[in-house]
Amino acid sequence: MRGAVPVALLAFLLFGCGMNPPSPSAFKAQPEAFSTRGPSEMSSRFTLMPTGTASPLPTATSTPPASMTPERPASPTRPPRPSLTPTAPRPTRTSGPSPTPAPTRTPAPTRMPAPSPTAVSNPSSNPLHPPAPRLVLANYFPWYDPGTWSTGCTSDSDQPRDGVYHSDDPGVIARHIGQARAAGIDGFAVHWFAPGNRTDANFEKVLNLSPDGFHSTVTFLYHILPGANQPGVVDALRYLISRHTAHPRFLRVAGRPVIFFSDMYRVPDAAGNRPASDQDVATAVARWAEIRQAVDPAHTTWWIAEGLKPDYLAVFDGLYVYKIDHACCPTAYRGASRWAGWVRDWERRTGQPKLWIGTVMPGWDDLNSAQPQCADLRVSSAPFARDRENGAYYARTWEAVLPTQPDLILIHSFNEWVEGSYIEPSVRFGDLYLQLTAQWAARYRGR
Repeated sequence: MRGAVPVALLAFLLFGCGMNPPSPSAFKAQPEAFSTRGPSEMSSRFTLMPTGTASPLPTATSTPPASMTPERPASPTRPPRPSLTPTAPRPTRTSGPSPTPAPTRTPAPTRMPAPSPTAVSNPSSNPLHPPAPRLVLANYFPWYDPGTWSTGCTSDSDQPRDGVYHSDDPGVIARHIGQARAAGIDGFAVHWFAPGNRTDANFEKVLNLSPDGFHSTVTFLYHILPGANQPGVVDALRYLISRHTAHPRFLRVAGRPVIFFSDMYRVPDAAGNRPASDQDVATAVARWAEIRQAVDPAHTTWWIAEGLKPDYLAVFDGLYVYKIDHACCPTAYRGASRWAGWVRDWERRTGQPKLWIGTVMPGWDDLNSAQPQCADLRVSSAPFARDRENGAYYARTWEAVLPTQPDLILIHSFNEWVEGSYIEPSVRFGDLYLQLTAQWAARYRGR
């Protein structure tokens, strides 16, 4: 999982709103958080909380403040703005393959590429399948402050072109929404921890600041927090659905709200115990089935699971992949047609409509996150860098996904600055990746 948060920041994020940090025993109860996951699974993120007195995490009875007005930081000195034509980026420390030339700024053709031989069948053949909305979403991380970029944990020391920022600032959120809309993005998947905490407040700001046509959802993460248990997961989901899904800017497909989930196997039981490993899928599926039965037995919302395990489709309504490349497997993204095929085949066999969300990514570089001060709650995996190749790598991930006819496309990410997958304008890349996103989003929609 995603979006690593520096230690001091996550302590504020979780406990600055009334949550006390857990004791060291909370970490001992979940050793899998420090294991190495295989190449078929995604890495996870989030910063370790400092030690202290254990306290239960908030439940659905936690009521977030009506407003959250943080102290505004002093305006930082902005980095120099690059020219309209950004300079070619420096190569990262581990190069990826370069079978295609670097793209130019010339707009991409409006025709959709011809399906590849491995393209999956058209989902419209199932009369129960909802019409594909052809929406483009982007992962969004709402927990930065001006100190984030001085930790040494961000990717290759790059910084936002428009200056370092505070994620609680409504002006920053509004700017990000405007930049995303101009790039053809239809909404954010905001990474969300718990009721009443900073991510909850900032998600509400995203909804309230969004214009018509920009619809966002959350990536649900409560279950990975130290001290979480199954009743807490149920309460957090009930809160999320009751408080936010009725908002007119909450993402819906065919009238049903959409919720993303991450790190599926880390789901706890009532005592807070987690499955022994990511291979114990049966236990995780059984626990999620209990949670779904308690929260949404009639499937009035779309629940979208992360991962490469089609077994989760017994409980969830779709699949997506968070991390589509790995140190061990530099062309893992080419598996998109196989992943989509699992979803379409399940739908065909059961008659239950399922959504396939294809993921695209401009690059990756989390080498700096290996430093001791950058310890986080991600499931450990080998840090690596995937060269962006001036946009050519991004193009290949789109080319792998488009023939699978995804119901939605998820960009990883708008602003993941620790794992180095951001498309937000930066000092190194300028607005190149927003321009490329606009071209590819138009191509996805057949314009």
